[in-house]
Amino acid sequence: MFFLESKTDFLTLWDKWRRLSVPSLFLLGVIYCEELFLKLYCFRALTAEGTFFTLLFTLPAALLLGLLCGGVSPRRGRLLLPLITTLVSLWIGTQLVYYHMFKTFLTIFSLTKMVMVAKSFGEMAVGNVLASWFPILMLTAPVVLALVFRKRLVSESPDAGRGRCLRWAVMAAAVQLVSMGLVLLCGSGVLSLRYIYYRTATPELEVQNFGVLTQTQLEISRVLFGIRPDDPDISAEPAPDRAPPDLEPTLPPEDDPPVFRPETIPGYHTLPIDFETLIENEEDEGLKSAHMWFSQRKPTPENLWTGYFEGKNLIWIVAEGFSTLAMDPERTPTLWKLSHQGFVFDHFYTPLWGVSTSDGEYVTTTGLIPKSGVWSYSMSSDNYMPFALGNQFCKEGYRTFAFHNYLYDYYDRDKSHPNMGYEYYAMGQGLELEQVWPPSDLEMMDKIIPMFLHEDKFMVYCLTVSGHLNYTLDSNAMSKRHWDAVADLPYSEEVRCYLACQMELELALETLVDQLKAAGKLDDTVIVLSADHYPYGLSDEQYSELLGHEVDPVFEIFQNTLILWSGDMEGACVHVDKYCSSLDVMPTLSNLFGLDYDSRLIIGSDILSNEDPLVIFSNYSFVSSTGYYNSVLDQFTRWDGEEPDLDEVAELVAEVQNRVAYSAAILDTDYYRLALEHAGMITDGKT
Repeated sequence: MFFLESKTDFLTLWDKWRRLSVPSLFLLGVIYCEELFLKLYCFRALTAEGTFFTLLFTLPAALLLGLLCGGVSPRRGRLLLPLITTLVSLWIGTQLVYYHMFKTFLTIFSLTKMVMVAKSFGEMAVGNVLASWFPILMLTAPVVLALVFRKRLVSESPDAGRGRCLRWAVMAAAVQLVSMGLVLLCGSGVLSLRYIYYRTATPELEVQNFGVLTQTQLEISRVLFGIRPDDPDISAEPAPDRAPPDLEPTLPPEDDPPVFRPETIPGYHTLPIDFETLIENEEDEGLKSAHMWFSQRKPTPENLWTGYFEGKNLIWIVAEGFSTLAMDPERTPTLWKLSHQGFVFDHFYTPLWGVSTSDGEYVTTTGLIPKSGVWSYSMSSDNYMPFALGNQFCKEGYRTFAFHNYLYDYYDRDKSHPNMGYEYYAMGQGLELEQVWPPSDLEMMDKIIPMFLHEDKFMVYCLTVSGHLNYTLDSNAMSKRHWDAVADLPYSEEVRCYLACQMELELALETLVDQLKAAGKLDDTVIVLSADHYPYGLSDEQYSELLGHEVDPVFEIFQNTLILWSGDMEGACVHVDKYCSSLDVMPTLSNLFGLDYDSRLIIGSDILSNEDPLVIFSNYSFVSSTGYYNSVLDQFTRWDGEEPDLDEVAELVAEVQNRVAYSAAILDTDYYRLALEHAGMITDGKT
């Protein structure tokens, strides 16, 4: 009798709450399954922690969305349920396709610029959707179910009522708070789940551990409120002045040391910024923290290479998808020569950041880490950027140019590049090129060289496009153009297409060197080339073909080449056995050209200095002088094989976090303007 009464009570209770519980349970199943499917598709693995916390954080979202469907009339609810299911599936499906294309997740900020992105890459996206038909089909299945069974999922059962709706919302909020509280308890390890959720900006790790919807929520929070640094031990006073260091060669001695090492006066790369007064007068706690952190950073000392290239011209190329593996002494002789002469960097990395090419540019040209969730280069357009080399060289009397062989306004480069001090030319703005995809680097080089070759002093920045994905004969005009040169190579078609399109960059470099030589300016010109990112258009399996072994996707895949060469260094080779990355290129060039900058305000560092190396990746993995840290595994491995000092590792992780946070602060607060205005170093917007 008791059992029957209990069953009756349960059925009565179920009937009262059915309008809210059924759509909530349906959406919970849909979202959770789609989240797990995305993880398997993108990362090829599930973790116990990620599976559990994704379920926890999916539950409050499902409860609230179910409330939207069940808290209204049945007619409206039956319209809302398929609509919500479609929107959720569309967002997760979009992230799946986007990650498949760019090896990163789509940001909300990028979504606001979707018209621009779709115009340029819509056809490519359609191709990837068709190539990903099975996962897309899996994501559309819930929409079909919601349409077919909408009458059962949103029934004619009694109205939920305002009181039950309110209690349902409170329950959703309570589950969210409990989930966040459980994350707080997960503090073990150097990069714990607590750290990832509350202190970092790591979309990949957030998706892995908490799901796409939670990552989107965290991203919006970061964009609105910034990233909290992780350095509670900053004192209230700036660091005392340090005596100039004893200069020692920062490069390994050779049997025949180069004769071109200049004499320099020991000192530091700093500007006269009165941090003590800034700290004392600052009322905003966030800015005060920034003042204290920058004041206590160890400035980079001058070294034996300071001013070595002073007075020379500079041609600086960031090459789309360039990789060491694209070079060959016979197929790409110019790239091969330039990469094996001059300065040769044995451990150079080009990490992939959230907004791929634009963030790769930003890192390379500013020495700053991009802010997650936004287009950092675009946002910098309204900021004062005194250390950008265009502005630096302008101050030295150079004529400065920036060129790009794609649409002039893509990623808002028509705003950011003039702000960096360049006369900017691109397709649609002073540069007309053949309408093919991808555009030709050689054609661009032929057209731009006459624009600067006869200037007394010039500084040129180029962003190339010929190496862009997709790497197929049908979709890549440059691959088709050079197919005969790679047709017989023992690789898959995609790999051969990649090698073929990079040959257009080779021809562009060849004509550049030839024309500089013919004009008698080769010895007085420095050529610098690095990639915006590794060629993520190749799968790990295809990349492994080129390597000859299975690639390590955490570190090895980002190893690359930095060309830093001048005509008067032909035949000379200076090996730099130091871990470094694209983040370090700008301060290294500033040192070599003897430019004035404050190394404390640059997140990267001069590679040729005695500064300890720190190569930072977007997921907070890093490489240091003592070892490398895999954030996915929360594991630090020492180069010497010894057991790591966990306190030292924790300090390095905190340093990475601080560099990410305060780099974002520079962008958010226009910090350079604030600091240099206070120092009296800005007059009419210029230093």
